[in-house]
Amino acid sequence: MLVGEIIKFYRTKAGLTQGELGTGICSSKHVSKIERGDTSYSSEILALLTERLQIDIKKEISRLKNMENQLHRWHKEITMQRMKEVEETRKELEKIPFISTSKHTAMYQLLLARYYILKNNFKNTYDILKHVQREYPDLPPYEKNLLRHVWGIYYIYNSNTSGTENHRKAIQVLIEIDKDTYGNYEYYYNLAMAYHWIDSKVRTYVYAEKALRYFKETNNFIRAIDAETLILWLDGNDIYIDFQEIIVSYHNLIQVCEILNAPDRKGTLLNNLGHIYSKRKDYVNAQKFFKEALDMMDNFSVQHLKYLYDYLKSCLEGKLLQNTMMLKKAHEGLSLAKKLDNSLFKILFKLLIYRIENKLDQYYSFIEENALPYFQSNKHLIMKNSYAKELYNHYMKIEQYEKVARISKILIDTDNEIS
Repeated sequence: MLVGEIIKFYRTKAGLTQGELGTGICSSKHVSKIERGDTSYSSEILALLTERLQIDIKKEISRLKNMENQLHRWHKEITMQRMKEVEETRKELEKIPFISTSKHTAMYQLLLARYYILKNNFKNTYDILKHVQREYPDLPPYEKNLLRHVWGIYYIYNSNTSGTENHRKAIQVLIEIDKDTYGNYEYYYNLAMAYHWIDSKVRTYVYAEKALRYFKETNNFIRAIDAETLILWLDGNDIYIDFQEIIVSYHNLIQVCEILNAPDRKGTLLNNLGHIYSKRKDYVNAQKFFKEALDMMDNFSVQHLKYLYDYLKSCLEGKLLQNTMMLKKAHEGLSLAKKLDNSLFKILFKLLIYRIENKLDQYYSFIEENALPYFQSNKHLIMKNSYAKELYNHYMKIEQYEKVARISKILIDTDNEIS
Protein backbone atom coordinates (compact mmCIF):
# COMPACT_ATOMS: atom_id res chain seq x y z
CA MET A 1 0.00 0.00 0.00
CA LEU A 2 2.88 2.40 0.79
CA VAL A 3 4.43 1.69 -2.61
CA GLY A 4 1.11 2.38 -4.37
CA GLU A 5 0.68 5.65 -2.47
CA ILE A 6 4.17 6.76 -3.47
CA ILE A 7 3.76 5.72 -7.14
CA LYS A 8 0.44 7.59 -7.40
CA PHE A 9 1.87 10.73 -5.81
CA TYR A 10 4.87 10.98 -8.13
CA ARG A 11 2.85 9.99 -11.21
CA THR A 12 0.37 12.79 -10.49
CA LYS A 13 3.22 15.19 -9.75
CA ALA A 14 4.82 14.32 -13.11
CA GLY A 15 1.49 14.94 -14.88
CA LEU A 16 1.30 11.39 -16.26
CA THR A 17 -1.79 9.24 -16.74
CA GLN A 18 -1.70 5.63 -15.54
CA GLY A 19 -1.42 4.56 -19.16
CA GLU A 20 1.50 6.90 -19.86
CA LEU A 21 3.38 5.67 -16.80
CA GLY A 22 2.84 2.03 -17.76
CA THR A 23 3.72 2.39 -21.47
CA GLY A 24 6.17 -0.38 -22.35
CA ILE A 25 6.10 -1.70 -18.77
CA CYS A 26 2.58 -2.83 -17.89
CA SER A 27 -1.07 -1.98 -18.58
CA SER A 28 -2.85 1.06 -17.12
CA LYS A 29 -5.11 -1.35 -15.19
CA HIS A 30 -2.06 -2.92 -13.57
CA VAL A 31 -0.72 0.54 -12.60
CA SER A 32 -4.15 1.33 -11.13
CA LYS A 33 -4.11 -1.87 -9.04
CA ILE A 34 -0.55 -1.19 -7.85
CA GLU A 35 -1.57 2.31 -6.74
CA ARG A 36 -4.57 0.92 -4.84
CA GLY A 37 -2.51 -1.90 -3.30
CA ASP A 38 -4.81 -4.49 -4.91
CA THR A 39 -2.20 -6.60 -6.68
CA SER A 40 1.26 -8.05 -6.45
CA TYR A 41 3.99 -6.97 -8.85
CA SER A 42 7.48 -8.05 -9.79
CA SER A 43 10.60 -6.27 -8.62
CA GLU A 44 11.40 -5.64 -12.29
CA ILE A 45 8.11 -3.78 -12.91
CA LEU A 46 8.62 -1.71 -9.76
CA ALA A 47 12.20 -0.87 -10.81
CA LEU A 48 11.03 0.28 -14.25
CA LEU A 49 8.15 2.38 -12.87
CA THR A 50 10.32 4.11 -10.27
CA GLU A 51 13.09 4.67 -12.83
CA ARG A 52 10.58 6.41 -15.10
CA LEU A 53 9.42 8.53 -12.14
CA GLN A 54 13.06 9.17 -11.15
CA ILE A 55 12.60 8.21 -7.49
CA ASP A 56 14.44 6.03 -4.96
CA ILE A 57 11.57 3.83 -3.75
CA LYS A 58 13.41 2.57 -0.64
CA LYS A 59 14.13 6.10 0.45
CA GLU A 60 10.53 7.17 -0.20
CA ILE A 61 9.10 4.20 1.74
CA SER A 62 11.36 5.00 4.70
CA ARG A 63 10.29 8.66 4.57
CA LEU A 64 6.60 7.77 4.48
CA LYS A 65 6.92 5.27 7.34
CA ASN A 66 8.73 7.85 9.46
CA MET A 67 6.20 10.60 8.78
CA GLU A 68 3.68 9.44 11.40
CA ASN A 69 6.41 9.33 14.06
CA GLN A 70 7.53 12.82 13.05
CA LEU A 71 3.95 14.11 13.35
CA HIS A 72 3.55 12.70 16.86
CA ARG A 73 6.93 14.16 17.78
CA TRP A 74 5.81 17.54 16.44
CA HIS A 75 2.62 17.32 18.50
CA LYS A 76 4.68 16.68 21.64
CA GLU A 77 7.01 19.60 20.86
CA ILE A 78 4.03 21.91 20.29
CA THR A 79 2.44 20.76 23.56
CA MET A 80 5.68 21.41 25.43
CA GLN A 81 6.13 24.69 23.52
CA ARG A 82 9.75 23.97 22.68
CA MET A 83 9.77 26.49 19.89
CA LYS A 84 13.22 25.73 18.48
CA GLU A 85 12.31 22.06 18.02
CA VAL A 86 8.83 23.02 16.76
CA GLU A 87 10.33 25.09 13.96
CA GLU A 88 12.93 22.44 13.08
CA THR A 89 10.35 19.67 12.80
CA ARG A 90 8.01 21.88 10.79
CA LYS A 91 10.78 22.42 8.24
CA GLU A 92 11.49 18.68 8.12
CA LEU A 93 7.83 17.90 7.49
CA GLU A 94 7.55 20.53 4.77
CA LYS A 95 10.31 18.72 2.85
CA ILE A 96 8.25 15.52 2.66
CA PRO A 97 6.75 15.61 -0.87
CA PHE A 98 3.52 13.77 0.01
CA ILE A 99 2.87 15.48 3.36
CA SER A 100 -0.29 17.03 1.88
CA THR A 101 -1.56 13.96 0.03
CA SER A 102 -1.05 10.98 2.36
CA LYS A 103 -3.37 9.35 4.89
CA HIS A 104 -1.66 11.52 7.53
CA THR A 105 -2.54 14.80 5.82
CA ALA A 106 -5.45 15.62 8.16
CA MET A 107 -3.22 15.16 11.21
CA TYR A 108 -0.54 17.35 9.63
CA GLN A 109 -3.10 20.07 8.87
CA LEU A 110 -4.47 20.01 12.43
CA LEU A 111 -0.99 20.27 13.93
CA LEU A 112 -0.26 23.11 11.52
CA ALA A 113 -3.36 24.84 12.89
CA ARG A 114 -1.97 24.40 16.42
CA TYR A 115 1.35 25.79 15.23
CA TYR A 116 -0.38 28.91 13.90
CA ILE A 117 -2.05 29.45 17.30
CA LEU A 118 1.43 29.55 18.86
CA LYS A 119 2.31 32.19 16.25
CA ASN A 120 -0.92 34.14 16.99
CA ASN A 121 -2.08 33.66 13.40
CA PHE A 122 -5.72 32.90 14.10
CA LYS A 123 -6.91 33.46 10.53
CA ASN A 124 -4.74 30.62 9.22
CA THR A 125 -5.86 28.45 12.13
CA TYR A 126 -9.53 29.04 11.38
CA ASP A 127 -9.09 28.44 7.64
CA ILE A 128 -7.32 25.12 8.26
CA LEU A 129 -9.90 23.91 10.79
CA LYS A 130 -12.77 24.68 8.42
CA HIS A 131 -10.90 22.97 5.58
CA VAL A 132 -10.32 19.81 7.64
CA GLN A 133 -13.97 19.69 8.71
CA ARG A 134 -15.10 20.04 5.09
CA GLU A 135 -12.61 17.67 3.42
CA TYR A 136 -12.33 14.97 6.12
CA PRO A 137 -15.83 14.26 7.53
CA ASP A 138 -14.82 10.78 8.76
CA LEU A 139 -11.63 11.37 10.72
CA PRO A 140 -10.02 8.52 12.69
CA PRO A 141 -10.58 8.74 16.50
CA TYR A 142 -7.22 10.36 17.31
CA GLU A 143 -7.57 13.05 14.66
CA LYS A 144 -11.21 13.64 15.63
CA ASN A 145 -10.15 14.40 19.21
CA LEU A 146 -7.24 16.51 17.99
CA LEU A 147 -9.70 18.56 15.92
CA ARG A 148 -11.82 19.17 19.04
CA HIS A 149 -8.73 20.12 21.02
CA VAL A 150 -7.48 22.61 18.44
CA TRP A 151 -10.94 24.20 18.14
CA GLY A 152 -11.00 24.55 21.93
CA ILE A 153 -7.60 26.25 22.02
CA TYR A 154 -8.62 28.49 19.12
CA TYR A 155 -11.78 29.64 20.92
CA ILE A 156 -9.85 30.41 24.12
CA TYR A 157 -6.97 32.38 22.66
CA ASN A 158 -8.83 34.11 19.86
CA SER A 159 -11.27 35.81 22.25
CA ASN A 160 -9.70 39.01 23.50
CA THR A 161 -9.31 38.72 27.29
CA SER A 162 -12.61 38.44 29.14
CA GLY A 163 -15.25 37.74 26.50
CA THR A 164 -17.13 34.57 27.46
CA GLU A 165 -18.99 33.45 24.34
CA ASN A 166 -15.91 31.82 22.81
CA HIS A 167 -14.90 30.39 26.17
CA ARG A 168 -18.24 28.62 26.47
CA LYS A 169 -17.75 27.27 22.95
CA ALA A 170 -14.33 26.04 24.04
CA ILE A 171 -15.83 24.18 26.99
CA GLN A 172 -18.50 22.58 24.81
CA VAL A 173 -15.97 21.20 22.35
CA LEU A 174 -13.27 20.24 24.87
CA ILE A 175 -15.57 18.16 27.07
CA GLU A 176 -16.38 16.03 24.00
CA ILE A 177 -12.78 14.77 23.85
CA ASP A 178 -12.42 11.04 24.56
CA LYS A 179 -9.40 11.18 26.87
CA ASP A 180 -8.64 7.46 26.56
CA THR A 181 -8.55 7.52 22.76
CA TYR A 182 -6.68 10.83 22.63
CA GLY A 183 -4.18 10.44 25.47
CA ASN A 184 -3.04 14.08 25.44
CA TYR A 185 -4.34 15.42 28.75
CA GLU A 186 -3.01 18.89 28.03
CA TYR A 187 -6.62 19.77 27.24
CA TYR A 188 -7.30 19.75 31.01
CA TYR A 189 -5.35 23.00 31.17
CA ASN A 190 -7.34 24.46 28.28
CA LEU A 191 -10.57 23.51 30.08
CA ALA A 192 -9.25 25.16 33.24
CA MET A 193 -8.55 28.38 31.31
CA ALA A 194 -11.98 28.37 29.68
CA TYR A 195 -13.70 27.88 33.05
CA HIS A 196 -11.47 30.59 34.55
CA TRP A 197 -12.66 33.12 31.98
CA ILE A 198 -16.31 32.44 32.75
CA ASP A 199 -15.52 32.77 36.48
CA SER A 200 -16.24 29.14 37.40
CA LYS A 201 -13.67 28.86 40.20
CA VAL A 202 -14.33 25.29 41.35
CA ARG A 203 -14.08 23.78 37.85
CA THR A 204 -11.05 25.94 37.10
CA TYR A 205 -9.27 24.57 40.16
CA VAL A 206 -10.23 20.96 39.45
CA TYR A 207 -8.92 21.01 35.87
CA ALA A 208 -5.84 23.10 36.72
CA GLU A 209 -4.85 20.48 39.33
CA LYS A 210 -5.38 17.68 36.80
CA ALA A 211 -3.29 19.56 34.23
CA LEU A 212 -0.52 20.19 36.75
CA ARG A 213 -0.29 16.49 37.58
CA TYR A 214 -0.15 15.59 33.89
CA PHE A 215 2.52 18.17 33.08
CA LYS A 216 4.68 17.00 35.98
CA GLU A 217 4.26 13.33 35.00
CA THR A 218 5.40 14.14 31.46
CA ASN A 219 8.26 16.43 32.58
CA ASN A 220 6.59 19.34 30.81
CA PHE A 221 8.02 21.93 33.19
CA ILE A 222 7.11 25.03 31.18
CA ARG A 223 3.45 24.05 31.00
CA ALA A 224 3.53 23.07 34.69
CA ILE A 225 4.33 26.74 35.34
CA ASP A 226 1.16 27.67 33.42
CA ALA A 227 -0.99 25.37 35.57
CA GLU A 228 0.66 26.53 38.81
CA THR A 229 0.21 30.17 37.77
CA LEU A 230 -3.53 29.61 37.37
CA ILE A 231 -3.77 27.84 40.73
CA LEU A 232 -1.78 30.63 42.42
CA TRP A 233 -4.14 33.21 40.92
CA LEU A 234 -7.11 31.41 42.47
CA ASP A 235 -5.30 31.08 45.82
CA GLY A 236 -4.39 34.77 45.77
CA ASN A 237 -8.06 35.70 45.61
CA ASP A 238 -8.96 33.38 48.50
CA ILE A 239 -9.16 35.37 51.73
CA TYR A 240 -8.73 32.21 53.80
CA ILE A 241 -5.22 31.44 52.49
CA ASP A 242 -2.27 33.08 54.25
CA PHE A 243 -1.14 36.12 52.22
CA GLN A 244 2.57 35.77 52.98
CA GLU A 245 2.45 32.12 51.96
CA ILE A 246 1.02 33.17 48.59
CA ILE A 247 3.72 35.80 48.10
CA VAL A 248 6.47 33.24 48.82
CA SER A 249 4.87 30.86 46.30
CA TYR A 250 4.85 33.60 43.67
CA HIS A 251 8.53 34.41 44.18
CA ASN A 252 9.46 30.72 44.11
CA LEU A 253 7.65 30.24 40.81
CA ILE A 254 9.24 33.39 39.37
CA GLN A 255 12.64 31.88 40.21
CA VAL A 256 11.66 28.71 38.36
CA CYS A 257 10.81 30.87 35.31
CA GLU A 258 14.26 32.43 35.46
CA ILE A 259 15.95 29.02 35.71
CA LEU A 260 13.94 27.70 32.74
CA ASN A 261 14.42 30.94 30.78
CA ALA A 262 10.68 31.58 30.47
CA PRO A 263 10.38 35.42 30.45
CA ASP A 264 6.79 35.42 29.14
CA ARG A 265 5.69 33.26 32.10
CA LYS A 266 7.65 35.46 34.49
CA GLY A 267 5.87 38.52 33.10
CA THR A 268 2.47 36.92 33.71
CA LEU A 269 3.41 36.08 37.30
CA LEU A 270 4.71 39.58 37.98
CA ASN A 271 1.53 41.13 36.60
CA ASN A 272 -0.63 38.73 38.62
CA LEU A 273 1.37 39.60 41.72
CA GLY A 274 0.61 43.25 41.01
CA HIS A 275 -3.11 42.38 41.03
CA ILE A 276 -2.75 40.53 44.34
CA TYR A 277 -1.29 43.66 45.99
CA SER A 278 -3.72 45.98 44.21
CA LYS A 279 -6.69 44.01 45.54
CA ARG A 280 -5.33 44.64 49.05
CA LYS A 281 -4.92 48.36 48.18
CA ASP A 282 -1.13 48.14 48.49
CA TYR A 283 -0.64 50.25 45.37
CA VAL A 284 3.07 50.88 45.94
CA ASN A 285 3.89 47.17 45.62
CA ALA A 286 1.25 46.74 42.92
CA GLN A 287 2.83 49.48 40.80
CA LYS A 288 6.29 47.95 41.31
CA PHE A 289 5.30 44.53 39.95
CA PHE A 290 3.07 45.92 37.18
CA LYS A 291 5.99 48.07 36.00
CA GLU A 292 8.44 45.16 36.09
CA ALA A 293 6.05 43.06 33.99
CA LEU A 294 5.47 45.95 31.57
CA ASP A 295 9.19 46.50 31.03
CA MET A 296 9.59 42.87 29.93
CA MET A 297 6.89 43.01 27.28
CA ASP A 298 7.06 43.66 23.54
CA ASN A 299 5.82 47.22 22.98
CA PHE A 300 3.54 46.30 20.08
CA SER A 301 1.25 43.61 21.49
CA VAL A 302 -2.11 43.14 23.19
CA GLN A 303 -0.22 41.87 26.26
CA HIS A 304 1.62 45.21 26.42
CA LEU A 305 -1.76 46.97 26.39
CA LYS A 306 -2.96 44.83 29.29
CA TYR A 307 0.15 45.41 31.39
CA LEU A 308 0.18 49.14 30.62
CA TYR A 309 -3.47 49.46 31.58
CA ASP A 310 -2.93 47.58 34.87
CA TYR A 311 0.13 49.71 35.66
CA LEU A 312 -1.61 53.03 35.00
CA LYS A 313 -4.74 52.01 36.90
CA SER A 314 -2.65 51.18 40.00
CA CYS A 315 -0.80 54.51 39.65
CA LEU A 316 -4.13 56.32 39.50
CA GLU A 317 -5.65 54.47 42.45
CA GLY A 318 -2.53 54.98 44.58
CA LYS A 319 -1.80 58.52 43.32
CA LEU A 320 1.74 57.40 42.50
CA LEU A 321 2.35 59.25 39.22
CA GLN A 322 1.76 62.80 38.06
CA ASN A 323 -1.41 63.24 36.05
CA THR A 324 0.47 64.65 33.06
CA MET A 325 2.67 61.54 32.86
CA MET A 326 -0.30 59.17 33.36
CA LEU A 327 -2.28 61.00 30.69
CA LYS A 328 0.62 60.81 28.22
CA LYS A 329 1.00 57.05 28.75
CA ALA A 330 -2.78 56.48 28.63
CA HIS A 331 -2.95 58.23 25.24
CA GLU A 332 -0.05 56.04 24.07
CA GLY A 333 -2.10 53.02 25.15
CA LEU A 334 -5.18 54.30 23.30
CA SER A 335 -3.11 54.93 20.17
CA LEU A 336 -1.67 51.39 20.28
CA ALA A 337 -5.15 49.91 20.84
CA LYS A 338 -6.29 51.70 17.67
CA LYS A 339 -3.27 50.42 15.70
CA LEU A 340 -3.96 46.87 16.90
CA ASP A 341 -7.69 47.41 16.28
CA ASN A 342 -8.48 46.14 19.77
CA SER A 343 -11.95 47.38 20.68
CA LEU A 344 -11.78 46.29 24.32
CA PHE A 345 -8.66 48.29 25.13
CA LYS A 346 -9.84 51.27 23.11
CA ILE A 347 -12.76 51.45 25.53
CA LEU A 348 -10.68 50.76 28.67
CA PHE A 349 -8.07 53.41 27.87
CA LYS A 350 -10.77 55.93 26.98
CA LEU A 351 -12.35 55.32 30.39
CA LEU A 352 -8.96 55.63 32.07
CA ILE A 353 -8.28 58.96 30.33
CA TYR A 354 -11.60 60.37 31.55
CA ARG A 355 -10.72 59.32 35.11
CA ILE A 356 -7.23 60.83 34.96
CA GLU A 357 -8.68 64.09 33.61
CA ASN A 358 -11.34 63.93 36.34
CA LYS A 359 -14.09 64.31 33.74
CA LEU A 360 -16.51 62.20 35.73
CA ASP A 361 -19.70 63.19 33.91
CA GLN A 362 -18.16 62.10 30.62
CA TYR A 363 -16.74 59.01 32.33
CA TYR A 364 -20.14 57.78 33.54
CA SER A 365 -21.85 58.72 30.27
CA PHE A 366 -19.23 56.75 28.34
CA ILE A 367 -19.80 53.71 30.57
CA GLU A 368 -23.55 53.84 29.97
CA GLU A 369 -23.54 54.70 26.26
CA ASN A 370 -20.43 52.88 24.99
CA ALA A 371 -18.73 50.56 27.44
CA LEU A 372 -21.70 48.60 28.82
CA PRO A 373 -23.31 48.02 25.40
CA TYR A 374 -19.96 46.75 24.11
CA PHE A 375 -19.45 44.46 27.11
CA GLN A 376 -23.02 43.16 26.73
CA SER A 377 -22.85 42.50 22.99
CA ASN A 378 -19.43 40.83 23.23
CA LYS A 379 -20.31 38.91 26.41
CA HIS A 380 -17.48 40.37 28.51
CA LEU A 381 -19.44 39.37 31.59
CA ILE A 382 -16.86 40.19 34.28
CA MET A 383 -16.23 43.64 32.78
CA LYS A 384 -19.96 44.20 32.38
CA ASN A 385 -20.56 43.28 36.01
CA SER A 386 -17.75 45.51 37.33
CA TYR A 387 -18.74 48.65 35.41
CA ALA A 388 -22.46 48.10 35.95
CA LYS A 389 -21.84 48.04 39.72
CA GLU A 390 -19.84 51.25 39.47
CA LEU A 391 -22.63 52.91 37.47
CA TYR A 392 -25.25 51.58 39.91
CA ASN A 393 -23.44 53.16 42.88
CA HIS A 394 -23.07 56.44 40.99
CA TYR A 395 -26.79 56.65 40.17
CA MET A 396 -27.72 55.74 43.73
CA LYS A 397 -25.50 58.54 44.99
CA ILE A 398 -27.11 61.15 42.73
CA GLU A 399 -30.59 59.63 43.30
CA GLN A 400 -31.41 58.79 39.67
CA TYR A 401 -33.55 55.82 40.61
CA GLU A 402 -34.94 55.06 37.15
CA LYS A 403 -31.39 54.48 35.97
CA VAL A 404 -30.67 52.47 39.14
CA ALA A 405 -33.53 50.12 38.21
CA ARG A 406 -32.20 49.72 34.67
CA ILE A 407 -28.67 48.95 35.86
CA SER A 408 -30.05 46.52 38.46
CA LYS A 409 -31.55 44.47 35.64
CA ILE A 410 -28.15 44.32 33.90
CA LEU A 411 -26.54 43.10 37.14
CA ILE A 412 -29.18 40.43 37.65
CA ASP A 413 -28.78 39.23 34.04
CA THR A 414 -24.99 39.12 34.44
CA ASP A 415 -25.21 37.08 37.66
CA ASN A 416 -27.50 34.60 35.90
CA GLU A 417 -25.10 34.32 32.92
CA ILE A 418 -22.04 33.76 35.14
CA SER A 419 -23.77 31.17 37.29
